[in-house]
Amino acid sequence: MSEPIQPPARAWLRSFNRTQAILLGFVLVLTGAMLWISAVILTDRALDRLRDRAEVRSTLYANSIESVLTTYTVASALLAQDRLLPNLLAGGADEQAQLTLGGLQSSIGAPSISLYTATGTLIADTQPEGQEVAHALAPYFQLALEQDISIFATVAVSETEQRFFFARRVQQSGTILGVVILEVDLASIQRQWVATPDEVFVTNADDLILLSSQPDWRYRSLTPFLDPLAVQLGARFTLLPMLSLEPTQAGPRVAINEQAFLRIDRAIDFRNWTVTYLAPEEEALANVSAVLAIEVMALSLLLAGGLFVISRRTARKSLQIQRESEELRALNARLSSEIEERMRVEQSLQAAEESLEQSSKLAALGQMSAAISHELNQPLAAMKTYLAGAQLLMQRNRPTEALTSFQRIDDLITRMGTITRQLKSFARKGGEGASRFDIRSSITNALAIMAPQLGQTRVEIRRREPDEPVMVRADAMRIEQVFINLLRNALDATRATPEPWIEVEVFTGPQLVRVQFHDNGPGFEGPAGALFEPFFTTKAPGEGVGLGLAISSGIVRDMGGSLTARNATAGGAVFEISLPHADVADLGESDNE
Repeated sequence: MSEPIQPPARAWLRSFNRTQAILLGFVLVLTGAMLWISAVILTDRALDRLRDRAEVRSTLYANSIESVLTTYTVASALLAQDRLLPNLLAGGADEQAQLTLGGLQSSIGAPSISLYTATGTLIADTQPEGQEVAHALAPYFQLALEQDISIFATVAVSETEQRFFFARRVQQSGTILGVVILEVDLASIQRQWVATPDEVFVTNADDLILLSSQPDWRYRSLTPFLDPLAVQLGARFTLLPMLSLEPTQAGPRVAINEQAFLRIDRAIDFRNWTVTYLAPEEEALANVSAVLAIEVMALSLLLAGGLFVISRRTARKSLQIQRESEELRALNARLSSEIEERMRVEQSLQAAEESLEQSSKLAALGQMSAAISHELNQPLAAMKTYLAGAQLLMQRNRPTEALTSFQRIDDLITRMGTITRQLKSFARKGGEGASRFDIRSSITNALAIMAPQLGQTRVEIRRREPDEPVMVRADAMRIEQVFINLLRNALDATRATPEPWIEVEVFTGPQLVRVQFHDNGPGFEGPAGALFEPFFTTKAPGEGVGLGLAISSGIVRDMGGSLTARNATAGGAVFEISLPHADVADLGESDNE
């Protein structure tokens, strides 16, 4: 009896295989990545446009402030030179002086003008009634008498209002007659700011807000500490809350009351004032969100259309699936036999894995044997040379010199025993047997051991090292082993060079000691890191197993240093050993204790 036909949606879900799931996941991930990239690009462009607009607006605001201050600076200087003021100062306070000063105020367009004698007596004042400021008692009045420049002053008349003045002395024929004080009309600019939706304020050199489009920001401090200027202005200013300008991320962005702004600062060429323009990011990001919403809707429509097409195809296939169900039942029997066969294959696979594990052990044993063979070849070759020399010396009846060769053979035997013990460095941490020694002596010992091989070639050994000892803390025997390996490699590399040379140079610094082995061979090909991989070699078969540099790199790393390689610009290869200076190593050990 055949199974009932299922609804298309359920049939589509049941037929949803792993490949389709992976494909759908890939599409979703790709869609998310596209939306994320689009959001990043749109956000950057929106912020760039916002920043450009903010740059223009901040420049306009800064220019308007500079224009007013420059105009009033020039006006104060010209007013102090007016020929009417000496006559007013000589005649004393009267109604005519008040009218004359009022006429000057109208021609300049200043909010007020005040005229005082040098002793502080008020001659005339155009300040509105009830808003008079006693300038004669202020510090800037005395400064105006002492200096022939326009003295700028800020006078706080309340906690949310301040007035600005220029004071300039009036003199005639070198005699100081008095002081004229011209009020600067910055309040009108501030009123224009309040009427706009922009967020802008002006701070002085002590980060105190003098002008602002937000009335409650005035007289707030941008610094998180008590401002000395605030103490001078009065204790009431030190109690005002500070305006929080916390950076939200890298870049000129700030957060005020949990709202993000782009911050643009423009310096004003006046007493280190700064105009700060805050451009809200909310509007720019809202446009980005709208574009992203359109993209999401378009992608959703595409996805819905794709799912609709798939569901229609699945509905057509559902009938075919029902017809094929009988064939699937027939396959169950064969599937059972295949399962049994699979179990037998798994058993065979398990046996193969055990055999592979045993082969891996044998490979590790072979690797260790090759390492021992590589490290012992050099002392054995040297011993053979010294033994042949000793026999020749004995035949020539020169036993004393022969004893020297035998002593060197004994030293090499000791070194061979040390090398076999040091092969354990691949499985343990380094640092054992470390002591302070002069690295120049290790170079000398390595050259002495390699003397027989070097003597058989025309290679020139060049040594460059400081005259004073170069102390390191390491295992001297293992460092000599590294030097021997590098000398042997350099000797092999220069075998076909017409005029071979090997340069050994020592550099010392406050932190590291570096030893370079430079040859004029052909250099090496491929990445330098591959040279230090076990069994990697550029030599011909039978000339090396590719363990020398791997062992040397492990030894130097155990000593807290590094071994690097590079091709020299002028040709040849350069191998550099870096080891901590003995003083640095001793300091590190004392810190660990």
